[in-house]
Amino acid sequence: MKVIKSSEICSLIKDGDMVFYPGITLGGFAEESVIEIEKSFLATGHPRDLTVYWQSGVGNRGDRGFAHMAYEGLLKRGVGGHLKGCGPAVERLAGENKAEIYNFPQGVMATMPRYIAAKKPGVITKVGLGTMMDPRQGGGAMNQKARDAEDLVEIINIHGEEWLLYKLPKIDVTIIRGTYADEKGNISIKKEGYQLGQLALAEAAKACGGIVICQVEKIISSGAIPPKEVKVPGIMVDYVYVAKPEYHWQTAQTVYNPVYAGEYKVPLDSIPLEKLSPRKVIARRAAMELSPYSVVNLGVGIPEAVSSVATEENVLHLLTLTTEAGGIGGVPANKHDFGCCWNADATLEMADQFDFYDGGGLDFGCLGALQIDEKGNVNSSMLNGGGIGVGGFMNVAGGSKKIVFTTIFCGGMEARLGDGKLEITREGDIKKFTNALEQISFNGELAIKDKKEVMFVTERAVFELTEAGVELKEVAPGISIEEDILDQMDFMPIIKDVKLMPAGIFNEKWGGLAEVMERKMKG
Repeated sequence: MKVIKSSEICSLIKDGDMVFYPGITLGGFAEESVIEIEKSFLATGHPRDLTVYWQSGVGNRGDRGFAHMAYEGLLKRGVGGHLKGCGPAVERLAGENKAEIYNFPQGVMATMPRYIAAKKPGVITKVGLGTMMDPRQGGGAMNQKARDAEDLVEIINIHGEEWLLYKLPKIDVTIIRGTYADEKGNISIKKEGYQLGQLALAEAAKACGGIVICQVEKIISSGAIPPKEVKVPGIMVDYVYVAKPEYHWQTAQTVYNPVYAGEYKVPLDSIPLEKLSPRKVIARRAAMELSPYSVVNLGVGIPEAVSSVATEENVLHLLTLTTEAGGIGGVPANKHDFGCCWNADATLEMADQFDFYDGGGLDFGCLGALQIDEKGNVNSSMLNGGGIGVGGFMNVAGGSKKIVFTTIFCGGMEARLGDGKLEITREGDIKKFTNALEQISFNGELAIKDKKEVMFVTERAVFELTEAGVELKEVAPGISIEEDILDQMDFMPIIKDVKLMPAGIFNEKWGGLAEVMERKMKG
């Protein structure tokens, strides 16, 4: 292991290299390395034409993280688990067709390094069949430049069944992150909030004849890291550099929270609760679909509020909440701390968590939706032609026995809540229930074949996916089915027996979720 300055990184990366980064938000991401790459490219034009793979949304949805790589000429090809989380610059690079941009499921990106390390043929999975990951629907290509380039996903047949094979890259450089490196190059991740495959990435780079660079907070004496706390042994690490503190945040909004690192726990009443809004109404109604003792994943956006509702309603002890980044138990953090947990029972390797999900380990998944069609197909990955990406969406949907999709019924709406009812004060102008899906991120027909329970929850209506299509099941008190629901949809749902949504969820205080859970426990 050789200690270098971050400014020396660019001398180790050649034009045309393939670089693989771990990271989610800014957690586990070696941000100082991309800043140095950006500086070098703007000053000299090198390194250039890089192929870069990344696991998730890496950044603060602004100008930090992977946004530093978003230059035409610097990036030839980008393959990531999410785009929007990387910021507008990455979205623009894709939308303006200035680099080949692909989006793969986060679970594929998380598990890929260990398949590279073991020299396997690819990541073989059913995750993504019948969606925009399927080669018949684009193979994960998010722009024309990618569609015109190499196909990175294949359909293969094993024992009479269709599977997707996600091709593996040959890694020239991986740049990982830890907390400490000792003088032999052994790496500890003691203060990290996640385990993001640092070992698998180091092994993968070595299997490809590539190099491993690690960003750390500090270099300490040999032997100071207990053997079981060594995440990556020094024999797999080529270079280490000490980062400036401002480029080594635990997440995209937190410099360091010892609770996220599992050092201690805090009273849950210290966690801020969700304020009353249509978002909270949706989260409350979605939470009513939970069953006692369920293993749960909550996606980004409105689903994040379900954990706040469960905490406020004192039912958290009846659930095991998980995050795709590896958290088991406790309360998932939200916004730019996404993936971390307050008071987790365990923090798994992200790849191991996705194995659990893909194997059907989830009882309940709550996910966001941008568009829904009459067959129950869902778009969560493309908006107005701009690539957003799926993150862990497909893995959660594929691995959950029951799925609740949440969305504001019409984008841009405004409403008044209280007195047990909902009043639309300004109707939105973006229809969510439409047959003009920009991409298919979830295949409703395949979900029905797999006997999954699928529901769609909004602030004014609840729908269920049946073999015959999308059926309207509930409407909010104060809402007109004709004017507020059917007139705002591009297709006619099935209408049979429509009930009212519970009035209490529209009030400042509710207190009804514990009763719902108690009834389910009794019968």
